[in-house]
Amino acid sequence: MAEPSPRPAAVSTPDRRLARPAQRVPKDKAMRELLRAAARDHVARHRLVPPLTLEELRAHTRAVIESLGQDPAYSDFTTVLIGNETWRETLAGIPFDRRVVLLPQCLRTRGDCAAEMDEFGLLCEQCGRCLIGEFQAEAQGLGCVTLVAEGTTVVTRLLEQGRVDAVIGVSCLHVLERAFPHAAMHAIPGIAIPLFRDGCDATGVDADWVREAIRLKSEVVWPGRLDIDALRREVERWFQIDELQSVLGCAGTFTELKAHEWLAQAGKRWRPLLTVCVHNTLAGLADTDSLPDSVRKVAMATECFHKASLLHDDIEDGDEFRYGAPTLARQHGMPIALNLGDYLIGEGYRLLADSGLTPLQRVRAFKIAAEGHRSLCLGQGAELDWMRSASPLTTAQTLDLFRCKTAPAFEVALRLGAVCADADEAIEEPLRRFSAALGIAYQIRDDLDDAFDPQAPGDAAARRPSILVSIACEQASGDARARLQLAFGTEASAATRREIFRDVFLMLRTEDKARQLLEHYRNEAQRSLSPLQNAHLKGLLRRLVGRLLGPPPTAPAKA
Repeated sequence: MAEPSPRPAAVSTPDRRLARPAQRVPKDKAMRELLRAAARDHVARHRLVPPLTLEELRAHTRAVIESLGQDPAYSDFTTVLIGNETWRETLAGIPFDRRVVLLPQCLRTRGDCAAEMDEFGLLCEQCGRCLIGEFQAEAQGLGCVTLVAEGTTVVTRLLEQGRVDAVIGVSCLHVLERAFPHAAMHAIPGIAIPLFRDGCDATGVDADWVREAIRLKSEVVWPGRLDIDALRREVERWFQIDELQSVLGCAGTFTELKAHEWLAQAGKRWRPLLTVCVHNTLAGLADTDSLPDSVRKVAMATECFHKASLLHDDIEDGDEFRYGAPTLARQHGMPIALNLGDYLIGEGYRLLADSGLTPLQRVRAFKIAAEGHRSLCLGQGAELDWMRSASPLTTAQTLDLFRCKTAPAFEVALRLGAVCADADEAIEEPLRRFSAALGIAYQIRDDLDDAFDPQAPGDAAARRPSILVSIACEQASGDARARLQLAFGTEASAATRREIFRDVFLMLRTEDKARQLLEHYRNEAQRSLSPLQNAHLKGLLRRLVGRLLGPPPTAPAKA
């Protein structure tokens, strides 16, 4: 008969993990199987598609625990099980030689272990004294990469090198909790088997579960993990002068020559990259070898629109430098720069028209581009109107400007990628909401970088909307308020304003509050993906969030 489920004991310390480690994972196999079966049924009934946010996982965990009337002490364990079940089908389709099996050193018998260590971890001699050798031998026999090491550093290296696509990890719960943000940011398909207790001594694991995870196999064809870096290099190649002219035609006039040179200048190429990434993911293409010419033209159109907006922004904002060099308006005069921007807008629409998309796809593409163009102009118009008085904007007003000015370019790029893949129009609403949150977060991060970079011109110093200035103005009093009023005065130079703003930001801890907003919109972008039923697209967009915004702040281990 299965032993009874342990009940939570009263403890005097707030550190639950240290006070009662054995209660977080059921020792009784029947209880573990009960929880896993419930998690599997819940995932199937609700058709959960990975990757899920931690917030979503915890909500589903509460539902499973409550439906079974089980001990809440098993919540963290159940969260892992639900995550496993969402990824199980995907991982089963990934070839064995594209998986890494990560085993913990603490399964060995320390006094008896003759294994040595190297930079990657334990070099198991498969002596038979512990389970590590058995697991490693089976995994390697199937072709898996196998490591006996703690943490995610080595796994990250393998992922970045493109050597593996999925992870099967055996570890204690508190290590899995610390690893979750990293795995979530990279949307790594994975199955985790928790050890029976935290700590590095006298532990154990459900060996049947480990063997089952290692042997998982499906006939479903795995399209491969999209190599974003390789796609970025390919997209960058498209904007070399000779490649531009192969698509746009030879530069026979001054306007064409300068437009091509401007397109070829430095840039992050996020917009065309987003278009290609979404198309390839939805079309099941892992590389650019079979990329349709239509997708290339549509992606290049997004860069034409973006580079046109930069030309117009520099004119409207009175900026003198772009990419570390004088702006085109400063080099050639405002009329020529304005005309070049208009020309690039025309080139963008010409590329859409000549892309080779079907008539219905072209109608969708033109509508998306026009909506984005219109929204961008409305946002820029609101900013120009504000700049005439330059009175402090509220945080809400600044965020709304970001939504209008920064988000549309991301939205156009993502939605055009979906159109190129002939995706159902229902996919566009999640992409719209994702773009809105991502655009706001991207601009907040840009403001943070700009405010504390001595080499940056500074939006705040140039009297342009800045989230840090809005936060500071709403919270300032006394000396801080007086200094801000001085900065907004017409007599203050840009250098004086920069110095004042930086002092006030430090005084009011404005950076901390801005970073909280950044994380809110990062999470909002991830939450907006919940309706998507395509695990590959969800995973791609989660990875792109990390690329555009950088890693989230490291959270302390859960007590």
